[in-house]
Amino acid sequence: MPAQYQVAGRIYQIEKDGESLKLILQRDSKTHKIQFEKAPQNSEFLIEGDVVVVISAEEICLLAPQKTSLPHRKLNTEILKTWNIYVQGLRDFFKAQDFLELKTPSLVPCPGTEPSLDVFSTTLKVGSRTEKLYLPTSPELHLKKALALGAEKIFEIAPCYRNGEVTERHQPEFLMLEWYRAYDNLANIKKDVENLVYTMAKLLKVSAPRSVKSYSISELFKMHCDFDLRPDTTKEELKVLAEKLKVDVRSADSIDDFFFLIFMEKVESQLPPEDLIFVEKYPPYQAALARITADGWGDRFEVYWKGLELANAFHELNHPEIQRLRSAEDLEKKKDLHKEVVNLDEEFFVCLEAGMPPSGGIALGVERLFMALLGKTRISDLRLFTF
Repeated sequence: MPAQYQVAGRIYQIEKDGESLKLILQRDSKTHKIQFEKAPQNSEFLIEGDVVVVISAEEICLLAPQKTSLPHRKLNTEILKTWNIYVQGLRDFFKAQDFLELKTPSLVPCPGTEPSLDVFSTTLKVGSRTEKLYLPTSPELHLKKALALGAEKIFEIAPCYRNGEVTERHQPEFLMLEWYRAYDNLANIKKDVENLVYTMAKLLKVSAPRSVKSYSISELFKMHCDFDLRPDTTKEELKVLAEKLKVDVRSADSIDDFFFLIFMEKVESQLPPEDLIFVEKYPPYQAALARITADGWGDRFEVYWKGLELANAFHELNHPEIQRLRSAEDLEKKKDLHKEVVNLDEEFFVCLEAGMPPSGGIALGVERLFMALLGKTRISDLRLFTF
């Protein structure tokens, strides 16, 4: 605020009469009537509700917001500008390779069946009809429907929603980049990831990964746990391994739990952050929506850089009966975890029955990659509005 001024306040009435101007201001429960014989410069842009400072009979200016009374949020203009360049760069990368950008719904009959995820639900009301709908945890099911309908190279940057996820790296609403290549497997998806990361690093003028490395899950368990992990390794064997490694598995119940806790503490934490790392060939109970290889492993990979899990890729399962069986198993796991059991998307299974082509697909966290590129550890550092 200027050092010398007549009065400041919020306009709640403006009166104009020829060249003259009368303002009625309020501040601290007091009313001030200010009369100008000749309306000051730019006063024609004032509206009721503006906060102004009357400096003299000829000068008036808008008052900047009082930072102390604003919500506790930090507007980092440079980060936001860089974010815009980055998101446009993602789109340009795929469009340069003739990928088609799709827009899938944000209200869906099935949000995804991942057992560990909590979901947001709502109710559609049309006349006397009601239908339970969800916010998607991923656009995956609808993108796969598009593959069955004839699309071949597609991508989407989609808002996704996961209830209960608020940490330095998680928000209940985030952006997911998914892309699919029909009549393809994971080899080209892997090349896409590598090219994308290096392209974005060049675009933002930041350091790229030191190198690119690939390991199978069994190789990593051998390196860091001195254990020969097999596709048929049992829950009891993992339990014994956890005790040997002194991994706290008191919360574990299923074989997935034991695998996850050992992997998180003894393997994932040891991945060198400077390298872009592909972790491949997961145990069959970790196959999720991936095919099983001839030697019994889930044909999928995850991508790590800077200590962050960036992406999750699958040689996509397209067998309708196996897919329905896995979905049913997911719903049973949800029951066991006391999570909301969701509906299945029957249209998705119709598309699988009709024939979804063999495909490679991947889901990449848009904020996650941005954090890795800029060396940020908190998602709140790159957003204006967070929970």
